[in-house]
Amino acid sequence: MLRYLRPAIVIPSLTALILGTVAGGIAWQRIEAAHQETQQRAFDAESSEIALKIDERVKAYRQVLRGARALFAASREVTREEWRQYVEALRLPEDYPGIQGVGFAVPVPATEVGRHERAMHAQGFAGYQLSPPGKRAEYTAVLYLEPFDWRNQRALGFDMYSEPVRHAAMARARELGTPSLSGKVRLVQETATDTQAGVLLYLPVFRRDAPLVTPAQREAAFLGWVYSPFRMNDLITGTLGDAAPRVHLRIYDGHDPSPATLLFDSHPSLPEQGKLGSRSTLEMDSRVWTLVFDSTPELAATPPEWRLEQAAIVLIAGLFVLLTTFFCAARQRAVELTRISASLRRSEARYATLVNLSEDGIAALDAQLCFTYLNPRLLKLLGFPETELLGRRFDSLWPAEDAAHRDFLIERLRRGEAASWEEQLRNADGRLITLIITHAPHFDDGGVLLGSILTLTDISERKASEERIRYLATHDPLTGLTNRAMFLEQMNNSLRIAQRHQTRFALLFLDLDHFKEVNDSLGHAAGDALLRETARRMRRCLRASDLLARQGGDEFLALLHDVHNVDEALHVADKIRQAIGAPFSLDGQSCSVSVSIGIALYPDHGQDLETLTRSADTAMYRAKQGGRDGTTAATNAA
Repeated sequence: MLRYLRPAIVIPSLTALILGTVAGGIAWQRIEAAHQETQQRAFDAESSEIALKIDERVKAYRQVLRGARALFAASREVTREEWRQYVEALRLPEDYPGIQGVGFAVPVPATEVGRHERAMHAQGFAGYQLSPPGKRAEYTAVLYLEPFDWRNQRALGFDMYSEPVRHAAMARARELGTPSLSGKVRLVQETATDTQAGVLLYLPVFRRDAPLVTPAQREAAFLGWVYSPFRMNDLITGTLGDAAPRVHLRIYDGHDPSPATLLFDSHPSLPEQGKLGSRSTLEMDSRVWTLVFDSTPELAATPPEWRLEQAAIVLIAGLFVLLTTFFCAARQRAVELTRISASLRRSEARYATLVNLSEDGIAALDAQLCFTYLNPRLLKLLGFPETELLGRRFDSLWPAEDAAHRDFLIERLRRGEAASWEEQLRNADGRLITLIITHAPHFDDGGVLLGSILTLTDISERKASEERIRYLATHDPLTGLTNRAMFLEQMNNSLRIAQRHQTRFALLFLDLDHFKEVNDSLGHAAGDALLRETARRMRRCLRASDLLARQGGDEFLALLHDVHNVDEALHVADKIRQAIGAPFSLDGQSCSVSVSIGIALYPDHGQDLETLTRSADTAMYRAKQGGRDGTTAATNAA
């Protein structure tokens, strides 16, 4: 062993140790920088998504006020009871978290304050008076505010014009005729417990049919404001979703982040600046919010996989030093090197044999993607003679010209990136074959791209089998119709859409009459032909948007979208009965069958899949019992 400890081994090993340490340190820093950049991009994307959710939530809440204003446009006078019923139907706690209520405030001239208070006393509010007290040039009063709970009762009669921030937003809405969001305020509804910052959104209400083009016209037609107060913690918390433990969000009113303008803080106990951060602004209804995002300690923790990469750097550096030592030691063993060279030549011969006998296609390309070598398997797959392919560009076998994809492939090879992807190539017969292609770049000693090695695996049969399996999983093999499982899945989607958009659809349960007699008398082959022709006739009676499926045996299901009433479904069912009632010609013999149809209408006869299916099935059996060849609609939900 000591004979190998010579300067020819020790000096290169020490040099490798120094280079490995320097290179490892650089790689360490670059990996840290790359991971930091990756984390920042992911953090920015998550922050943008949160900002979008906040913007969408405020827009959705603005629609609540538009609906409230529409109530005034649709009525000559909106009473307190009508207002209560309207707001109660909105289901604010369930669907609009953060809205403290929906209210209506009116302007009160100074000369009318006494009359206004007496009118409210007459409505049963004995202690009502405008607040805060004091003489002002113009008053406003919160007239309605629902839900009228203990919090909102504190705001009845409050003059929001008396407070500068509210006044500015209300005046802006009144003058421009558009929604206006206030700055940071303390809501009248707040108590000493769980105090939160608040904002208010105002929408002006004008007399219907009045012109609103100029400020003077809007002032003359002005009736009041519909508005909603928001508690910021309740409004924003739900928008963070799964990101809440990882993201520290602060929202400020305006462009200047300061404690005085702070509207919301998701983690008040955390420091203001995290390892990752971003800032954005939201412009909503004449108001700007500044959103400041910072990472929490949970997100800042280094993931275990990063530690593995850092450990890999140390391991690679160590391996580099060891390889250098072993390489230098190998130079001292000339005899062994000769033996290894001979072994290498034998290995190359074996490699050539393996390449030629490989079941995968193997090719060599130059730097311009032209073929320089193809093994026999690849020549057989493509069907071209070797002389026609050598020197031909690889991308010429693609189904369509794609210069951008070709340039991207060359650039990736120049960067030294190996890759594997699925590609279709056109063979000599013009047929497309699907291949898994793996390529690895090849460089000279100066780092110049010489070409690449391709491995091509034919997966055409596997892809065809997969497509067939997917088809059989969702379709009836005899008729080609959707099977029951796929039909129920599509029906479930239609049910959700109908629930969301308040639309209707009809479910038809169809059963052939006398099918068994045809099947027994003419044979199963004729029965199968009858079922296929029945499916074709039914499909011609339906729209492209409707869905038809085979339930099994001689039973079928049909889903009719956007049906307004049961008469429409009955009309379609009559078309189907007439189409099925026409004689069938099977192997030169004429036969006739009829169909019994049961109809269930969503939501009249059921609001879930099981109930609708059972209702349609029951209606079909009533049609059978009524003499067959008929249509019966369900009477009520089962």
